[in-house]
Amino acid sequence: MEAESEDNRAASALFRALGMGRRPPRAEVLRNSRFPGMHRGEWIVLSLWVPVTLVTVARSCLAPWLDGAAAWIVALPLAWILVHALPFVLRARTPGGQWRAWLAAAALWAWFHRDAGGATAVVAWSWLAVLALEIAALLWLAFLRTMAWSGTGGVAWRVFLLTASHLAALALAFRHGAVAGLAAGAGIAVFCCLAVLRPRARWLGPLVTRMESDGVLVTIDDGPDPQDTPRLLDLLDRHGVKAVFFMIGNKVAANPELAREVLRRGHEIGNHTLSHPQASFWCAGPWRTRREILDCQKIIHEATGYTPGWFRAPVGHRNLFTHPLAQAAGLRVMAWNRRGYDAVEKDASQAIRRILTDVGPGDILLLHEATPIAAEVLEGTLVGLRQAGLLRSR
Repeated sequence: MEAESEDNRAASALFRALGMGRRPPRAEVLRNSRFPGMHRGEWIVLSLWVPVTLVTVARSCLAPWLDGAAAWIVALPLAWILVHALPFVLRARTPGGQWRAWLAAAALWAWFHRDAGGATAVVAWSWLAVLALEIAALLWLAFLRTMAWSGTGGVAWRVFLLTASHLAALALAFRHGAVAGLAAGAGIAVFCCLAVLRPRARWLGPLVTRMESDGVLVTIDDGPDPQDTPRLLDLLDRHGVKAVFFMIGNKVAANPELAREVLRRGHEIGNHTLSHPQASFWCAGPWRTRREILDCQKIIHEATGYTPGWFRAPVGHRNLFTHPLAQAAGLRVMAWNRRGYDAVEKDASQAIRRILTDVGPGDILLLHEATPIAAEVLEGTLVGLRQAGLLRSR
């Protein structure tokens, strides 16, 4: 089982940051070469704005001799020449290097023409804005790389960032007043809430939301359950599908034979915390987080001899310390991109409809057991996937 690469093929840091975690267009799913093209959005923007820029540059060069419409008309063929000549001048070994060369040249020109007025100033200031956004994107990507640090070092770094950001808010309050300090604190709170409470947010560490597959991956949370697990296993066998069961440590301790049966039938087991504290895991500190993850890992291994490789937080709400502690335990964090809310939904048909709407290759489906509609939802989902040709047999 291979997670989909998070490389969105962008040459610029700006589009690497903008395109993170988005589903690729169907035409880009197949890799047709070892050196694939640019990110689609990046290609569209640059293919439009670079020619406009070169026409503007050509027109500014002609301004001392030509004026008005004549300058723009003559600038068109000159820009065509520049489009074909500059790649030989601003060349590099990699797309990223070539983008940096073009951006440096455009920003240098823009700096000296920012006060030119008219269309030239608009284009110049647009490139200075792109430069600022590129720098911001580089800083953001550097921050995300630090979020991949694991173990004690990763935890300590997050504690430092949290402490430093709040001290900065306090300093802002002392210097500029309570309103400024409260605004800074609110900004920190909003960032943390968005990072923690969005199940597919990658702000706090690497996260798998799609797989490299022609089918889909079925994942089932909250087991093992004496009523549902045997029925779900029979349904999966009937359709020839293998799934990942994200199990709660305390339930495994109470039903070890069910966990062993899941493995015996060829499925995988994932770590879903010791006690599934869905109301409070999102704000748990490092010690509690470590206990929830490691104790679940220990119970599953003792009951089955199997060591899980995947972790999923309760309700998908990962706290600030989930990623470094999960990674230190040898776990990769998995989310999903298709769900039916079957843990709270009373109508199985509604849950099935939500899961199957726009489902496609590589999707990760979230289902639950220990619910009144668990078997009905799984069966309806498998039938729909078979009709769509997306069943993932392993």
